[in-house]
Amino acid sequence: MKRALSVVVFFVVATAAFGKEATHRYVVAMRPALAGARSIQTVDLSGRDVQELNNLDAFVADLTDTEVARVKKDPGVRYVESADIKYHAIDDDGTTATAKAVTESHPTDAQVTPYGITMVHAADVWPVTRGDGINVVVVDTGIDFTHPELKAIYQGGFNAVTTGTDPKDDFGHGTHVSGTIAAADNSIGVVGVAPNVKLWAVKVLDSDGSGTNSQIASGLNFVLSKKTELGGNWIVNMSLGGPSSSAILSDACSRLSTAGVLIFAAAGNKSPDNTTSTPDPVAFPAAFTTVTAVAAVDSKQAIADFSNQGPQVAISAPGVSVFSTFPVGEGTNSFVSSSGTSLDAFGLVGAALGNPSAQYVYCGLGAAAGDFPASVRGKIALIQRGTVTFNQKTKNALTAGATGVVIYNCSIAATPTTCTNDSFGNWTLIGKDADGNDLPADLNFAWPVTVGISFTDGDALRKATTNASITAANLADDYATESGTSMACPHAVGVAALVWSAAPTATAGEVKLAMTTTAHDLGAAGQDPAFGFGLIDALAAAKSIAPSKFGSPVTPPATTVPGRKIIKRGR
Repeated sequence: MKRALSVVVFFVVATAAFGKEATHRYVVAMRPALAGARSIQTVDLSGRDVQELNNLDAFVADLTDTEVARVKKDPGVRYVESADIKYHAIDDDGTTATAKAVTESHPTDAQVTPYGITMVHAADVWPVTRGDGINVVVVDTGIDFTHPELKAIYQGGFNAVTTGTDPKDDFGHGTHVSGTIAAADNSIGVVGVAPNVKLWAVKVLDSDGSGTNSQIASGLNFVLSKKTELGGNWIVNMSLGGPSSSAILSDACSRLSTAGVLIFAAAGNKSPDNTTSTPDPVAFPAAFTTVTAVAAVDSKQAIADFSNQGPQVAISAPGVSVFSTFPVGEGTNSFVSSSGTSLDAFGLVGAALGNPSAQYVYCGLGAAAGDFPASVRGKIALIQRGTVTFNQKTKNALTAGATGVVIYNCSIAATPTTCTNDSFGNWTLIGKDADGNDLPADLNFAWPVTVGISFTDGDALRKATTNASITAANLADDYATESGTSMACPHAVGVAALVWSAAPTATAGEVKLAMTTTAHDLGAAGQDPAFGFGLIDALAAAKSIAPSKFGSPVTPPATTVPGRKIIKRGR
């Protein structure tokens, strides 16, 4: 049985400086003792908000600088490090909770199979297994365990942010990750890679998508406790990261790995979005040797521009424009319907919810009052992208009396062109100040329903002989589209669950080996810094580890090597 880690009873010498010298949060890692509790003889920790990490032989406490110097000299202490090393679920680039997801059109009466599920050949394994019996832990912002796609497989969890038992998602990231792993095959919404896993939630990131090394370590300490208590096969998904290493996180991952837990983490999203600059190195914890680092590719198997690169990258998986679950009612489903035809659309960040129906009026670029004919009053303004911001176009339309706005993309091929790029989908109505922060005035502005559509669809509406009635819809929904290595990582976790459930007596190392040796090489021969060993294949890996269950040997299909493609930065 694991010994309890005592950190209070034996701290007998009080520090006179307490109350005068400022304290900071630290992790203190102890050396394993021959028996009984750990002890430090130089600091009295009573009233220091001590948090024990029993399975890691460590604790977290408030200490002054003077006390830290004393503790480091204690022979029972392995190391002391700050407990406030930051990690994030998204790029640390000013992205906020108001602009964390992209909306996408999807049917309300049918189930969508996201392209990533098909690309990794998940459904080809389902006749044999759907991840049955495998425990998957999403270490993230929590999970909306009330979601209809997730509630049936939810097992419980832990909240390291509040040190409680309620890991409810208050940001959205963890719920999105969870849907890619295991959304139910239930004829609605989406389906995940491995719908029958046992899903656990460990909340280590707050409502802004940020957390600390000590919070993540606390979450991993919980995972190790559950693994010890329940046994079975366990996989951890960490779609989070940061540039700084951490001794306690390295320790936690090492101990989980030793216990037979398979750990995956996102490689990171900080690489520059151009082809000439050097990609950023793999983030931590993905860079630890006990963790499998996952890179992101797009639907054409090209490396995503944001995907960090380095020798630690082991595998790659779909991570661009991934459609998945989102906290109930916090996503949006957007579309434009015209003459019985539904056009794919997305709601701009900040746009109101609703579905106004009216005739549409073409208003050019919407850059000035003269672009809006008087007939647009009470109708929907159709505006082409270019010249001024989406913010200004929409405000101009409101001034002209429009009840809704549809903005269609421009074409780079057009001559002359008013566009400087063809990015599509991450459009916002919220302006930024000089420091990159959202403008409060725009956050609180009474925006109308404003949706974006493609150039092809918008140009067809513009060229129509009659301006028919259309509906511009931006409706509350339980799903969203996001991009990043954060989205690639759960594809890998889902595949690992399928593989392991096909061979439940295999070790974690054997599961990983099956995935890397059957991955489809996409870059330089062998393991390379961008793709690792290549794109994961659930069927090939499962056949390699449990051939008798599939009736035929592995025959990997031929693949082409795509070039690097610029993809708009995501998370």
